[in-house]
Amino acid sequence: MASDAPSVLENILTGMADLAGVDGAALMLLDGQDRLRAIGATDDDGVLLESAQESVGDGPAIESAASGGLVAIPDLHAARPVGFPNVAVHAPPVRAVLSVPLIEDRELIGVLDFYARDGRVWDRTEAEAGARLGELMVIVLQVLAEIRTDRAPSGQL
Repeated sequence: MASDAPSVLENILTGMADLAGVDGAALMLLDGQDRLRAIGATDDDGVLLESAQESVGDGPAIESAASGGLVAIPDLHAARPVGFPNVAVHAPPVRAVLSVPLIEDRELIGVLDFYARDGRVWDRTEAEAGARLGELMVIVLQVLAEIRTDRAPSGQL
């Protein structure tokens, strides 16, 4: 199952997007240099969003990681400080983004992005649901890491 982790992760992201009532979800995790890296998404629009944030070094996920809090963007294409037009130009189908920091043992490990192709004002209920789904994603990542470690040959990760 460890070798199938990318498809498991994609299925989980798809399920989370469905639960959140959005067009898609995408995941970025911190690398060894504490930079967010795109890990997976439900579709190509999510890949574009995460790749844009990674290459530009800005965006809702970057802001969420820096603040440690939820970042709700109603229109990515709007001018700053409301939107991120420098990211939107690279991910034109995505309009609205809710970025949820992923915290494990009080440490930031990444950001879960929910996105919509239409502008959207994120309400409190959606933000709370996003936060709970973020907590669930941390558990999923722990399980996937544990499975990978359990399946690794002795002395290897």
